Amino acid sequence: MTIAERIAAIPAAANTAAEFNGKLAQGAPSASVEKSRANAETTKASVISSLFHHEDYTKEDALKKQWRKMNTVNLVEILDGTADRRNRSLSIQDLESRLKEGTVKPSVEDTDMQMLEFEFKGIGFDAGPAYADVGAEKVRRNIEYLASRYAAMEAKIKETYSGALQKAELDKLQKIYQRAVERSSEKYAEIVGNILEKNGVSGEKAKLSEAFSKSVEDRAAQYREFLKENDGFTGLEGTEDEWLLADDEYIAARLREQNIAAWAPEDGGYTRRDLEVLGQYASEITVMEAKANTYDMNEERMGLELAMAAMKTDTIIRESGVSKELEETLDKTLKGFVSSFMERFDEQLTANRNDAMTSYDSRGNAALDKKSVWNVYDKTMEEYRQSGDLMKALVKGAEYAKDKYSQKTTEGAVLGIYRYMNGASYWNNFFKANNGGGYDRAASTYSRHLTAFMDFKKRLDSGEGLQLNLSGSANFYSANDGGEMISEKA
Repeated sequence: MTIAERIAAIPAAANTAAEFNGKLAQGAPSASVEKSRANAETTKASVISSLFHHEDYTKEDALKKQWRKMNTVNLVEILDGTADRRNRSLSIQDLESRLKEGTVKPSVEDTDMQMLEFEFKGIGFDAGPAYADVGAEKVRRNIEYLASRYAAMEAKIKETYSGALQKAELDKLQKIYQRAVERSSEKYAEIVGNILEKNGVSGEKAKLSEAFSKSVEDRAAQYREFLKENDGFTGLEGTEDEWLLADDEYIAARLREQNIAAWAPEDGGYTRRDLEVLGQYASEITVMEAKANTYDMNEERMGLELAMAAMKTDTIIRESGVSKELEETLDKTLKGFVSSFMERFDEQLTANRNDAMTSYDSRGNAALDKKSVWNVYDKTMEEYRQSGDLMKALVKGAEYAKDKYSQKTTEGAVLGIYRYMNGASYWNNFFKANNGGGYDRAASTYSRHLTAFMDFKKRLDSGEGLQLNLSGSANFYSANDGGEMISEKA
């Protein structure tokens, strides 16, 4: 068999990725299911992180990379038995000594381009079967990584080559880079655009893709300009670690540490900040829906949590420094989401009833009373419009919702409905009174909402690591931090 035949016989990889199709939760998963999910997430994180380095790419990483380069062989050489394995016994310490002495010098080789292309393939966004992951931190990281690696490699090629060879290497780099930018831009636009469309907002995909590409291009231009104007910014010239200047990935990591303010687009459209906020927003409404369990999310709770999402959306629009275009998109998305959330929840209840084996099970999945949801939502939002105080509106809305919930259960109007049978703890533990006539922060559902809002505001005000906590069900501070309480039962 020839080498070509042996290569051709190697099985091709199959793409088994599923389309995004978020589903409402149907009950608590078993411990084995949870363990499997956790293992899958760990494996996924390990694979992705192996594809590219993070901001803290260090000298140790550079040494390991140089060792890999020296010991990389191609498939034909392995099949031929001609692969050079002489350096496999070289220790990292010996390699560092040779680099410092200059007997080994990092250079731009085909291996560098192959590694870069491979690492760029680790840049992307996910849309799993439960919910999407296009959050603000991932958007920021992907833009920064693409731009910094491109600028650093371009500078390295220009320093290493000249003439036709330089042009050939730059052309090769440009193709790798453009493919990566296009792939990331299209994936971001596809995931976020699909979520927007699912909630009644269409026609945004092309604008999102263009904005993402432009954000990367602008950032690359900034880094290119910084490198020209700040020769020697690493402080390595004349030191024993000067060899690191030839490692483009090391230079890229140092570029990302400079905290250069991103350019704002001059021609309108979505800004980079918009992309981060919208990505986070889109991710979290899918999380909120995925966690909406038809076995414990009753109408009163749904009305209150949708109102919390609406109030936080208004806070984002007013305080996050987003563009007018994104303000309009968020406003439309929220309106569509509130209605579509109820529709999809009710559709799942219908599906449950169709699968019911007994009349008891059919009653347990009774149709959603949308009027009850709207009553709580409108009551909460009315207080918010009057006071402008999200937490005061939460208290007012929760008091109203809890009374309605208690009235229904007392009168037997919801007897046998699973979401009322299983959702009692949410309301029974919502408030914990204190002797001062207010509500204590500790050990209550209310404290979870309060601490989630504190987290939301802190991150929103800082502009970094944006986390919206739309449903008030994750990423909480300790409920005992600070000891504050709402002083009046408004």
